[in-house]
Amino acid sequence: MKLNIAQLFKMLFMLAVLSIGLSSGWLVSPLQAQEQTLGLFRYDSAAFDGYTLFAPLHSTTTFLIDMYGRRVHAWEAEYIPNGCAYLLENGHLMRSSRVVPGGGGLIREIDWDGTVLWEFNYFDSTVRQHHDFEVLPSGNVLLLAWEFKSKPEAIAAGRDSLLFESEIVEVWPEHVVEVEPIYPSGGNIVWEWHLWDHLIQDYDSTKANYGVVADHPELVDINFAISDGHDWLHANAVDYNPQLDQIIISCRQISQFWIIDHSTTTEEAASHSGGNSGMGGDILYRWGNPQGYDRGTEEDQKLYLQHDAQWITPGLQGEGRILLYNNGGKDRLHSTVDEIETTVDVNGHYPQPAPGEAHGPAAASWVYGADPADEFYSTILSGASRLANGNTLICAGIHGWFFEVTSDGEKVWEYINPVGVDGPGAQGDTVATNRVFRCFRYAPDYPGLQGRDLTPGGPLELYPTNISSTAHFPLVPAQDDSIVISSWIVADSQIQTAELHYSIGSGYSTLTLYDDGNHHDSLTGDGLFAAVIPPLLNSTGCTYYLSVTDNAGSITTDPPNPPTTTYFVAVESGAIPICGDIDGDGHDVNISDLVFLVDWMFTGGPPPPVLEAADVDGTGAIDIADLVYLVDFMFGGGPAPICL
Repeated sequence: MKLNIAQLFKMLFMLAVLSIGLSSGWLVSPLQAQEQTLGLFRYDSAAFDGYTLFAPLHSTTTFLIDMYGRRVHAWEAEYIPNGCAYLLENGHLMRSSRVVPGGGGLIREIDWDGTVLWEFNYFDSTVRQHHDFEVLPSGNVLLLAWEFKSKPEAIAAGRDSLLFESEIVEVWPEHVVEVEPIYPSGGNIVWEWHLWDHLIQDYDSTKANYGVVADHPELVDINFAISDGHDWLHANAVDYNPQLDQIIISCRQISQFWIIDHSTTTEEAASHSGGNSGMGGDILYRWGNPQGYDRGTEEDQKLYLQHDAQWITPGLQGEGRILLYNNGGKDRLHSTVDEIETTVDVNGHYPQPAPGEAHGPAAASWVYGADPADEFYSTILSGASRLANGNTLICAGIHGWFFEVTSDGEKVWEYINPVGVDGPGAQGDTVATNRVFRCFRYAPDYPGLQGRDLTPGGPLELYPTNISSTAHFPLVPAQDDSIVISSWIVADSQIQTAELHYSIGSGYSTLTLYDDGNHHDSLTGDGLFAAVIPPLLNSTGCTYYLSVTDNAGSITTDPPNPPTTTYFVAVESGAIPICGDIDGDGHDVNISDLVFLVDWMFTGGPPPPVLEAADVDGTGAIDIADLVYLVDFMFGGGPAPICL
């Protein structure tokens, strides 16, 4: 195909206009024009459809959002969370609360409408619930908790006194209690397990638990400590397997997870025999860092300060394996999500490794990581869960960053929590306090969502007010015409007032702009606002501008800096303008008209003296199509301007 000079000039001119417009944000919607920092970043067709639940750690609100990041439901509370919130199959929210510094202590069951149905306090000077809990099929609740042990008690159990920091006078080892709820408040502890009953040490031969650590992988070395603080284990997750009747506990500080038997009585759980395993409350299986039981070196370590160790639910890809968030630390400054196939047999038993060897496997079965690796790194918090379509939902908690990946590692959904200590942040800003412990995805057919109002609202993040495409109609009104002023207004879904201010020479009158479908504004709630100026006399000139106030009291105007700059509409006077005489110089269409139009449309130049002269394609609206039409006429042999 050959191009003549006119066609070539036309093509180059339009490419230049489009390039400048796209790079400057002229040719995108108001939402797209705002630099994105929060909310939904990606939603591909391969994502698992559902609703995502999360409880920002610095907010008292728990949110349920749809796949587009729109608020579907929320539960308000008086305390910030201390870890997880779960949506139960009856539609109730089970949530932990931080009522004391450094820990949780309070579990509440809240119905869909926000009424507290049950609460259980588990904190005093000797015990404190923290991080995670698990609702059992029976309705009982497993609580992960600390318990107080004084320095003398710890030393009596073989703790090396050199492991105590100078100001530390106690340790807080882990225990698990099973609570039978008593509504509306309280509960019975019907089962418990204490780590303190399953210790070993090779430091003090005078103590009853003295032994060879490597010979007892079923016991925990009280002196294996990465941290010398009182929380030397720092468990952060508990999960239950109903098929095996076993419990998994994730211990961050020693980079291990343990599996214990739940089929025991409380008495058996305090011993080394009994239950389905015959091992009482001893550790059935452990994985992640065999240095903790003297069966490996630093090179054998697989986990690094991990979170959210859990069994993959039967029926899902990888069922029966352990999925966890491997945070990273020390020389491994990146995170991964790991899937581990344990050595469990068909009877729920874990063969003990040969002397000197660690529990298998030698490596994870599946690993998700970023490339480059350090683009995915959350030093604390975080979690992952397997979805019904085989994808994995990941929460990089320190960043409030949720994303879904396929088994091949492809991101198909991505969202950044916009809610921090001061509430929702504005799009374009960053929220430094948007940490989230974990997030969960619930399918549309999840029992807890049936019969619920899931009508989506707006996004959680706020959008700075944007007023665009302000126009009047008719372009050149007659004396008997009402004048419709319309504009697209995008705000944070909390517009307090939207007003039109107009003047015909002395002072300004004010009209309310409506988005109710009754004021020439299209549909209710679609963002197109309008107001109607009553008919004006022939030859009357009218200046006008818009102002929008949001609920925070911020005022945005269009154009900026009124009344110095305003829009203008003139009632016809009988004089017929030259169609295409955009700069109003009284001459036929020439290059100065084209330059004037580009300057007005894209760089903030003054509007045409007679707006209808710029409607060269005769559509009744002045837009990019008029620019294309004018270029085609001037350089491509297109038809002449046909202003209405």
